[in-house]
Amino acid sequence: MGRNASLEQEVKLEAPLELALPDLRDLVGGAARLPAQNMVTRYFDTADNRLWGQGLTLRHRKTDDGDEGTWTLKLPNASKGPALRRTEVTWPGLDNEIPADASEVLRGVVRREPLRQLTTLQTTRQRIVLRDDQDRELAELDDDVVVVVGGPHDGARFRQVELEFHDQQWDGDRVLRLLEKAGARVESSQKLAKAIDLPAPSPPAPLDAHSTVADVVQASLRSGFDRLVAHDWQLRLALPEPAPHDVHQARVATRRLRSDLKTFGAVLDPVWLAHTQDDLKWVGEVLGELRDLDVLSQGLSDPPLAVRQRLAVQRMRAGQRLADALTSKRYVNLVDRLHAGSEMLPLASGSAFQAQRPATEVLPSLVAAQWRTVRRQVRRADTNPSSTQLHQIRIKSKRFRYAAEAATPIIGKQARRTASAAERVQTVLGKHHDAVAAEAWLRHEWTGRTETGGFPAASPGVTLEVGRLIAEERQRQRRAERHWGRAWDKLRRKKSRRWISHH
Repeated sequence: MGRNASLEQEVKLEAPLELALPDLRDLVGGAARLPAQNMVTRYFDTADNRLWGQGLTLRHRKTDDGDEGTWTLKLPNASKGPALRRTEVTWPGLDNEIPADASEVLRGVVRREPLRQLTTLQTTRQRIVLRDDQDRELAELDDDVVVVVGGPHDGARFRQVELEFHDQQWDGDRVLRLLEKAGARVESSQKLAKAIDLPAPSPPAPLDAHSTVADVVQASLRSGFDRLVAHDWQLRLALPEPAPHDVHQARVATRRLRSDLKTFGAVLDPVWLAHTQDDLKWVGEVLGELRDLDVLSQGLSDPPLAVRQRLAVQRMRAGQRLADALTSKRYVNLVDRLHAGSEMLPLASGSAFQAQRPATEVLPSLVAAQWRTVRRQVRRADTNPSSTQLHQIRIKSKRFRYAAEAATPIIGKQARRTASAAERVQTVLGKHHDAVAAEAWLRHEWTGRTETGGFPAASPGVTLEVGRLIAEERQRQRRAERHWGRAWDKLRRKKSRRWISHH
């Protein structure tokens, strides 16, 4: 059963039931009325509204034309102005079974919670197509009268007018102004939200100077969980070729969670902690394989076609390995464990007192411990650090940065200054590591080999171009080696970390 995806752009308007729609023909080239439709729409979600919390809606709609109906998954897109932009993914099928492909896209959000029907809407739709002077379709105006069937609002009726753009360049402002003048009002509410009482998202209480250690740890878990799940369905939708942005953000979520768990691990149950860290490392490495190839592709300067093709094939294979990971029980267990931990901290036995201490008292010493780890790594490297040593300094600097960022809502400007200084070190050394990794890949894949992964040996022209790329990566390494010391000097100044200097 194949899926279809399209971008929907529309403006929704709330309209009184008695409203008479204005004549729009003078504002466009022409308007034609289409046959009315009667529709039965069923919406689905988990008992705790996990889809709704991610801005997703899943529905089945059947019209009176006699077909089996269509499943539609609506995905949020960035929108500006009154028009809502959403991606619609559709599957044909009866309403008694959710398509397996749709279930797989939603697996990371839903996990083991069953999807259940929330409500049924019966809609009578009047349709008008708007065209320009060349008879091209600009938009469709759908005038819907909706009746809620079942639930606390059984029998309720409301009206919603939708201006759905067929020409994405047409702004429709004049039409919208006339509709508003007639008595309609632009709104952003979906029909589902108007039909049943969906809970508004309740943001967690912000951290401040009165927060406890437990508050900080819980906020860290919640933030990492939210970030991972927010990109999970986007990864799944595009597999085996997920967007680099989603790969990067999901990997950042796993890395940051691992780092924060190391910083705050003393108050957490050791068994829960060990399993969670191990699984985060595993999924982070799977994501990292894709991310490294993306960084390599973006960093190489005008690589030859043969190099681009090999990168594309390797990325496809890495994408398949990610697909295997995301469909595994191990991954679902991890996300469930993070969710449960973000709701109720799995505290270690006897750590309740430490967890309830004011964060202002505890965080400076925890962050200071991360600072000492960075400083030891730099001293061990001495004045001429190797690439491996610089990479270790980068890892420790990143962990120090994350710890300082976790403390920023509590400590304020001083912690933010520390985090910024650590980020500069991390950034410079990140560029160095990317260049080292790029050189290693080029040498492994293209130098002195007759056959690599099913590819033929490189032609002399490609070998020459690869040599140029290796030389450029060596230059990037030397440049980063010259600059990193300057960033380190700023980080080690007492001004950057005065608030932890006595711990």
